[in-house]
Amino acid sequence: MNKKEFLEILKDYLKKNFSEDEINDILRDYEEYFLEGVIEGKSDIEIIAGLGSPKSIANELISETKNNYSSESSKSDNMKDQFNVFKLRAKDKYNDLKVEISEKLTPNIQNNNHNKDRKWIQVILAILSLILIIPAFTIIMTLVCIGIGLVGLLVVYLVTVPFIISFVMGTPQIAILYIFVSITFIGGQIFAWQLYIFVVKLCKKIIKQYINWLKTRNLYINASKKKEKYDNKEKENVFEEDLNDNEDEGDEKYE
Repeated sequence: MNKKEFLEILKDYLKKNFSEDEINDILRDYEEYFLEGVIEGKSDIEIIAGLGSPKSIANELISETKNNYSSESSKSDNMKDQFNVFKLRAKDKYNDLKVEISEKLTPNIQNNNHNKDRKWIQVILAILSLILIIPAFTIIMTLVCIGIGLVGLLVVYLVTVPFIISFVMGTPQIAILYIFVSITFIGGQIFAWQLYIFVVKLCKKIIKQYINWLKTRNLYINASKKKEKYDNKEKENVFEEDLNDNEDEGDEKYE
């Protein structure tokens, strides 16, 4: 078992008992354990041996923070199965593309050129964040304006209801028309608010995923910096040892 398999299995065990944000935080912590182990020169097998099995880790985390619960799975028809297969394949392709991009924007601390890669990656991430700020700000302001507009329409409707009722009370035909318009307006408001809430939640989820992705990249960048310091310290120690050996040889020749 390697690091990727370990984290994927652990993620599967945690899915039923933890939220997506909690799982991301837990996986990031264990990914940091692996990075620390790589810096110390350990292999994935040695690191996993020190951590324990994913199942035991998941059970321990669940017993500490969550109550175990069981859920029954229901059978789905053939059409639903085909749709799920299609959805799974599309998700796999999306994940493969995401992994490929993430790997290119992640410094490999086992590579000798990880210092140069880290600097370029930092520049790319900074440029990417700056590019995304403008559309993100535009979307947020648009959502705020739409929300204010929906609230404003609802307030205007509620304020005008008493006046309109007093006006149409004497004319049944207009009253029926007003009732029809009111039902249409209320139905439109309900649909608009549902759509608005869905879009807000979707934007919030995307922003959270991007922030989590940046945190993971920064984790590897910091590990690269730590690895660089560790390598420099090792070189200094080797240089001092060579220098001491040369001095000892010189003293022996002098004697």
